[in-house]
Amino acid sequence: MTGNERILISGAGPVGYTTALNLAYHAIPFTLFESTDEIFEDPRAGTIHPPTLAMFEKLNVTDEMIERGYVVDHYHYRDRKEGLVAEFDLGVLTNESPYPYRLMLEQHKISQIIDDRLRQSGNQNILRQHQVLDVQQDNEGVHAKVKTLDGIKTFHGRYMIGCDGGRSQVRKSMNVDFEGITFKERFLVVTTPFDFAKVGYALTNYIADPEEWCALFKLPGRDGKGIWRALFPTDPEKSEDAVFDPQSIEARLQGLHPKPEPYVVDHRNFYEVHQRVASNYRAGRIMIAGDAAHINNPLGGMGMNFGIHDAFNLTEKMATIWFDGGDESLLDLYDRQRRTVASEYLQRQTMENKLNIEQTDPAKRKKFHDQLRAITKDKDKLRAYLRRAAMIEGVERAAAIT
Repeated sequence: MTGNERILISGAGPVGYTTALNLAYHAIPFTLFESTDEIFEDPRAGTIHPPTLAMFEKLNVTDEMIERGYVVDHYHYRDRKEGLVAEFDLGVLTNESPYPYRLMLEQHKISQIIDDRLRQSGNQNILRQHQVLDVQQDNEGVHAKVKTLDGIKTFHGRYMIGCDGGRSQVRKSMNVDFEGITFKERFLVVTTPFDFAKVGYALTNYIADPEEWCALFKLPGRDGKGIWRALFPTDPEKSEDAVFDPQSIEARLQGLHPKPEPYVVDHRNFYEVHQRVASNYRAGRIMIAGDAAHINNPLGGMGMNFGIHDAFNLTEKMATIWFDGGDESLLDLYDRQRRTVASEYLQRQTMENKLNIEQTDPAKRKKFHDQLRAITKDKDKLRAYLRRAAMIEGVERAAAIT
């Protein structure tokens, strides 16, 4: 396998970049393929949970992330009619994590930070405008068919890791199922510079309503001074033009907080939402991680974090195989650990989050709100609740699987 002694990675989002930085940390040669020509500044994931910050500490990037992001040590669960229902103090996790808070930082900035670190180390083997079309394998390695500006080329490696999103070509090459659901409604994301903190909101808010729930977050934005991102469900019968109608968007924002002046809208986006898990994360020498392996609704900010946890788990096993003679059955262990918790924690928790925030039954909604209030008044209950919500419990569960 002369010349093939490297790991190929498809997809340079935060999961692909995390995989690359981990491989560089372990001194494993890699090639990272990305179809785009630059890191796009699109409004996607922006929440980093405590165990993710702890994992990144090993790679010496956590401090820069904290410096560039917003620390959120408490968040709100609200109701459009009732107002504040419960305030969750993440400080109760002090003995559970060195980072007892969420960090709000856009995913493209995570990619930029890692890209800079790879450049500084001289280990920036990233091929942009290279789209992986198909992957084949044999006893010697993997062979990736890649679309480049100079035509179709074939690249060789010992393994392939697909971090290429929900439409993953790597996953399709594995011929595994990706079962689940697509929600009828699409989600609308609107960003505005209006400072909701001045009118009582936390930096992270979940706002329940049977007709138009909302999630509201503050992120650093381009200049670091802060922008607010609001996430709404949409009527599946409405066209994109109707959803993007300025008067409609203004009405949504005024519904959050009425004010005499119109809102300034910096950006709007509209996308489908799914809940799916691949039937296997490994097929021989090919593995998948992140959205290629599992996708979910964004309520709770878990998807990107979960993919990053996949990357750390898999690359640690890769290092054992690469240098210490570890058996390739470790790759099956990766599949068992990460696929199990994707079903037990990621899918279940995000589905529960959506069902609770859009609950239409008044009695059930009141019961849930009363439960949240009771949790926040009892430190032991609050700690147990936040261990799950902050993804600590899921990481521990994965590590316990043998």
